Amino acid sequence: MKYTNAYFRLDIRENGVYVHIYPEKDGGKKIVIQEFAEYLEKCGIRDYNLPELNKAIEKATQEVDLFVTSNVISEVDEMAKVRVTDDKMMAIVRFYPPSMNGKFMTEKDIYNELERYNITYGISSKVVKAYTMGQQFCRDIPIAKGTPVVQGKDAQIIYQFETEPTAKPKLLEDGSVDFHELNLFTSVKQGDLLAELIPEVQGQEGKDVFGNPVPPVRVKPGVLKHGRNIRMSEDKTKIYSEVDGDVKLEIDTVFVSNTYTVPADVDTSTGDIHYNGNVFVTGNVRSGFTIEATGDIEVNGVVEGARLISGGNIVLKRGVQGMSKGYLEAKNDIVTKFIESANVKAGGTINTGSSLHSDLTAGDKVIVSGKKGFLIGGTISAGKRIEASVFGNKMNTVTTLKVGVEPEVMDRYKELTTLIKEHQDELLQHKQVLESLKKKMAEGLKLLPNQMVMAKQSSEAFKTIGELLEKESAEYMVLKKEIEENTGGKVVVNHTVFPGVCICISNRIYPVKDVRSHCQFRADGADVVSMPI
Repeated sequence: MKYTNAYFRLDIRENGVYVHIYPEKDGGKKIVIQEFAEYLEKCGIRDYNLPELNKAIEKATQEVDLFVTSNVISEVDEMAKVRVTDDKMMAIVRFYPPSMNGKFMTEKDIYNELERYNITYGISSKVVKAYTMGQQFCRDIPIAKGTPVVQGKDAQIIYQFETEPTAKPKLLEDGSVDFHELNLFTSVKQGDLLAELIPEVQGQEGKDVFGNPVPPVRVKPGVLKHGRNIRMSEDKTKIYSEVDGDVKLEIDTVFVSNTYTVPADVDTSTGDIHYNGNVFVTGNVRSGFTIEATGDIEVNGVVEGARLISGGNIVLKRGVQGMSKGYLEAKNDIVTKFIESANVKAGGTINTGSSLHSDLTAGDKVIVSGKKGFLIGGTISAGKRIEASVFGNKMNTVTTLKVGVEPEVMDRYKELTTLIKEHQDELLQHKQVLESLKKKMAEGLKLLPNQMVMAKQSSEAFKTIGELLEKESAEYMVLKKEIEENTGGKVVVNHTVFPGVCICISNRIYPVKDVRSHCQFRADGADVVSMPI
């Protein structure tokens, strides 16, 4: 239902000026007395009783004529009051009717009125035409609209990693705190997407009702800033890591490093370190903590009873005091000044200044360097060569040297020896069960349901274990032959070897029974022999 606001219309007579009141309809608004007073002022009417008029207007519930003033004025034509919104994007017109004998505005009059206000853009001809065909007075009518500006969008960078990792210790269920997992950095792998740039979108210019252009807010372009070890896509909208390592954001630049530097000790302040790349520790590695790296591990200080596992090399500028729980493992070489009470494994060579009560395993060589380099206690294994100045000591400390077969081969050989024995015993047990049940059937006895199940299970297990035992036995014979034929390994004594040292070359054993100097031990046939260097 279309509402109609209340409005007023002057009636100029010989004895004065009257106003005809038209009450509101269908929920329209009442006359605002202030608006009525401003209209009278504009018409040149100043001598009237506003309070009395206000009371009469408020009481009017139907059309009524009210006396305004005895001062006669000329006829008044229709008027239009134009208002422009603060953003200049809309012009609103409010029409006031002419006096009873005044003139109504034509379409041209309306356009002229708008032009007087410098409104030239976005005028709705439909609204103008519709108004002249059915006037609506004392009512706000939007008559002109500007073209709104379309704001653009700033460029956006989406980072695919945690830009603010927090070093918080893990709270355990018992209420204690685990300082080993602190999440100090964000690991990435080669080829990982690090960040993506969504380019800026330019805005579109608008225009206000005065015809003035309205420019959009200037958008901010974006640039993917990055350091080394990072590859950018051809369209410069994506960056990828070129290495395994860690990624971090500093101000607005992405950095990837394949070397993580610990500025002090590895302890409760750092937690355990698990890193895709190299790790460099300027201080010590305290007991109970772990470093795992896909690359090299280098430590300036001492490694205590800690675990170091490297996919490359391990270099200790000082050494390891293992406290019987230290563990070093490197895919390639391990270099250190000393090793004490630790378990050390290298896929290549172990090179140390001394070794005391430690187990060393090297795929290639164990070299104890220096004129005073000693190797005392523990078990030392190497694929090709073990060399030191001094082996053992005057106290005849038990020291076992194994050389000639790669440690992995010997370990597998020992494992197969145990497995074959276990599987032979299992096979015998199942065989006995099957023979016992077979004997009952031969005697004409009917097997009970549980005995039938037992027979089926034992039959299937006998077949499975038999096949497995056959494969293990074949592998065992291959390794046995390799061990027996591998006689190329040697132990080199640059100064002295003491009793208590036992030398194993492949499967040949030689216990040292007297002090010897400047010699080497090799396999000769079925024996281990000593000869000059």
